[in-house]
Amino acid sequence: MSGPSVDLLEAARNGNEGAFDALVTAMGPRLLGYFLRQGASHALAEDLCQHVFLRILQALPRYRPSGRWEAYCLRIARNLWIDHHRKRGRFQVVQESSEEADPGPGPDEQLAVEDRAAKLRELLAKQEDSTRELLELAVLQQLPYKDVSLILEIPVGTVKSRVYYALRKLREQIHNPEHFA
Repeated sequence: MSGPSVDLLEAARNGNEGAFDALVTAMGPRLLGYFLRQGASHALAEDLCQHVFLRILQALPRYRPSGRWEAYCLRIARNLWIDHHRKRGRFQVVQESSEEADPGPGPDEQLAVEDRAAKLRELLAKQEDSTRELLELAVLQQLPYKDVSLILEIPVGTVKSRVYYALRKLREQIHNPEHFA
């Protein structure tokens, strides 16, 4: 991810030919991960990423920096997901993981890590859409609460309290085996 001092959207709007390529390189994996964690299949997630970049290109002449450019891209992704969700109805969450594990841990440690990751994915899939989306932006995408507030159009204090309670609930659920029955 590029540092906050370089606004790739503004650079692209101002004619820097490599800026949009850098934007795709920086945001492509993040957007793909966002859509996958929202419940899209891999093929759908890739299609939605392309649509995000298309919308960014179409909006580029009107782009005015008003925060982090990464948050702007994620806001477009969120709006696209909402639009797609409304048109198609509810998606079934895909329980696949394309993440490769670090070969360093031994087999027992690896199984424990994979088991925790699978439990966490399962718990996230069971959360309400709004909670899953909040955790995606604030925790997985590591956006500042101010940016999450702008994207979700809720006060910063509400973001803070919802993240706190959502994480507390997840911690309780992950230690409670009946949630995985």
